[in-house]
Amino acid sequence: MNLSIQDKKSLEEIHQLFLKLEKSSGDFSFSETELKKLKTLISALSVCENPDVSRLAPLEKHLTPGMTLKHFVSYAIPFERLLHKNLQDDEFLVVENDREQAESKLPLVFVLDNIRSAFNVGSIFRTAECLGAEKIYLCGYTPLPTQWKVEKTAMGTQEYLSWEEAPKLLECLEELKDEGYRIVALETAASASDLFEKFESEPTAFVLGNERFGLDPEVLKIIDEVRIIPLRGRKNSLNVGVTAAVAGFEWMRQWRLK
Repeated sequence: MNLSIQDKKSLEEIHQLFLKLEKSSGDFSFSETELKKLKTLISALSVCENPDVSRLAPLEKHLTPGMTLKHFVSYAIPFERLLHKNLQDDEFLVVENDREQAESKLPLVFVLDNIRSAFNVGSIFRTAECLGAEKIYLCGYTPLPTQWKVEKTAMGTQEYLSWEEAPKLLECLEELKDEGYRIVALETAASASDLFEKFESEPTAFVLGNERFGLDPEVLKIIDEVRIIPLRGRKNSLNVGVTAAVAGFEWMRQWRLK
């Protein structure tokens, strides 16, 4: 049964209050005032004609100031499902226990060429900062962290990681070569080596191309090597953000063993 406009409005209000309390609360420390408001809104669903909505009303009895955060979140899920919500990390993840200062940087950079998705770029920023990478170069039409969708997904990591807009990829790679970086493309090319083979003991620049088209042939001509993540399923590719994470952490693992 489809949701009416009023049902959607009521559910959205409840959902937003769930998110607000989740971000501002901890175990056994829920605001009684806000919680009472939430319980009242949920209880009011009992009069809704849509049975999928009205059946949620009894959940209000389970919301108490002394519950754990995990317990609280479990009761938010039915509302998210009914609204077909697909939350991103920044909508519910509260960052805790961040270090006051990062460890020394690794001689590793990421070069992103014509990445279309702001979400993917933000995800790579998070990965690179957590790895302790030196820098990210943003080439072509790759969105910058000054754009709110990238900033939102990066979750503040763009403030701790150096980045540079480099419109022309080939020029960027030539400069990195001159600075002593080994240029490694992450591609599904036939000539690619296994990611888990030994890396050379030198500064490395991982190059990732467009989610659909990859890197241009002229780019592959000037790089030092191509690496591929060995896969065992039927599909032959990974999301570019996942690829960056897998490659980055494998490179770090090998670097730490040197």
